[in-house]
Amino acid sequence: MNGKLSNIGKWVLGLLAIITVGLAVYFYLDLQNEARTSVILNWGYILIILGIVIALFSVVFTGLVKGVNGKTLLFGAIAVVVIGVVAYLMAKGCFSQEYVAGDVTYSGKTHGWVEFGLDFFYITLVVSLLSILFSVIYKAVKK
Repeated sequence: MNGKLSNIGKWVLGLLAIITVGLAVYFYLDLQNEARTSVILNWGYILIILGIVIALFSVVFTGLVKGVNGKTLLFGAIAVVVIGVVAYLMAKGCFSQEYVAGDVTYSGKTHGWVEFGLDFFYITLVVSLLSILFSVIYKAVKK
């Protein structure tokens, strides 16, 4: 069954790549139409949503097929929620501040969500690096 899923994944990825290349060619060749930017942006939104759905589906599907411990999945989900809450609390003050870049002024809401995303990324990066370091040291001491 794993081989069939792998082949399906390759075909879907190939189809998405062909559509993306086609839209990129359309974007650069259709110089008269101003709507081309919205087409590319909408396709980008579709790809992001597909990526999130596929990532969530693959975790659930792998858990069902391989019998991953539910406690481990729950621990991971709780960790993501905790990191999200900490990142939101760190960025909470930025939601009331406007951000000026050149001639453009961004609202405090935009500034706050960007700050939240950056904080979430940084916290996740530090946690993952600490996890890797702990794993390496634990395996070295255990042997």
